[in-house]
Amino acid sequence: MRIIECIQQNVIKQIKGMFLSIYYMLYSHSRLSTFEQCPYKFKLKYIDKVETEIAENIEAYLGSRVHETLEKLYKDLQYQKMNTLEELLLFYKDIWEKNWSDSIVINKTEYGAENYFKMGEKYITDYYKRYHPFNQGSTIAIENRIVIDLDEKGTYKLQGFIDRLTEINDGYYEIHDYKTNSRLPLPEYIKNDRQLALYAIGVKECYPDAKDIRLIWHFLKFDKEIDSTRTNEELQLLKKETVQLIQTIEKTNVFETHASILCQWCEFQQICPQWSHLYKIHEKPDNEYLNDTGVQLVDRYTKLKKQTKQMKLDLYAELEKIEEALLAYAKKENIDVVFGSEKKIRIATQPYYALPSKDSNKRKELQEYLKSIGKWHEVEKLDTNAINKVLIEKQWDETIIKTLKEYVEFNEKKRLYLSNYPSQ
Repeated sequence: MRIIECIQQNVIKQIKGMFLSIYYMLYSHSRLSTFEQCPYKFKLKYIDKVETEIAENIEAYLGSRVHETLEKLYKDLQYQKMNTLEELLLFYKDIWEKNWSDSIVINKTEYGAENYFKMGEKYITDYYKRYHPFNQGSTIAIENRIVIDLDEKGTYKLQGFIDRLTEINDGYYEIHDYKTNSRLPLPEYIKNDRQLALYAIGVKECYPDAKDIRLIWHFLKFDKEIDSTRTNEELQLLKKETVQLIQTIEKTNVFETHASILCQWCEFQQICPQWSHLYKIHEKPDNEYLNDTGVQLVDRYTKLKKQTKQMKLDLYAELEKIEEALLAYAKKENIDVVFGSEKKIRIATQPYYALPSKDSNKRKELQEYLKSIGKWHEVEKLDTNAINKVLIEKQWDETIIKTLKEYVEFNEKKRLYLSNYPSQ
């Protein structure tokens, strides 16, 4: 009865959400992420609703087919049908071939569609063998759409789709998410992931008996399961932060472009101010391409910048040689100031102390010594300038200074100071 009531409540919320979305924007994790990634892309996709003809890439295609296969596995289990691994792989092969299109983009040209197909077979095989006979809990929902209230008044709502929701024991739930990523995430990703945490809020709303909700990511490429949980305090903070982000979006008048590595997968490159000129010149024949004013200006600017950089490098090299010659001349003549026709150069000798190399035993001993006498933070955790200031100005007790000098090496460096001098 509890499950039926929850489903009814969720259906009512979804219907309300559908009506609200006619007049207001119903947010989702992907929409929020799009705004964070690039506000201009958010505007084109969700406000202006610009349609594009970008082709699906092979990674997304692979992910969709694997998801559909695992969805079939658990749907059939709800009807007490246990698919064999061979049956699942046949289903996967069938939907791969039925949905395949030559327009699907493969960016890694050294691999073909067959390679990606076999990757999917391996993901499904590894998953099947790991979890068979799939009795790790009771499946409550598959690819279930939920609508989440982010505030008490229900002003801010968010929708999402849970890959699979299970109940292990009364009040103990698991939210499962399948990933076909090519890399394992950093721990920070799992700790700060917003999507599944938001789904946890929705599950708590739908199932008041929820005592604990585990968030589980299945990284299929690596046959690895990673899980996490969120406290009630963390979920309340997430709701607050999500509402604040939505308010920021709704107050935004100027949607700026944010160029990043993700641009190479963006479907709006052709009309984006960051990339549209590239598409414009690529459409021109080769003999007209170089006549484009923008191309000519950028090429000329690039050439001048390279020349300027080389000139600076040449000047610095010559300056170093002259400095060496000046120091040698002053030493030979036993003088501290060398005069030119308009300027003079004063040569100053400055003492300095070199610290032991990092990771050396001597440096570690020095660190322990400074900590033992309570001076560690006074030298900003062994900052070279701070140590030199202490030693040269003799800021500490003489006994400490003496011990400190046992760990450092004394050196001198010459500095040149250019200035005017009164004419005779």
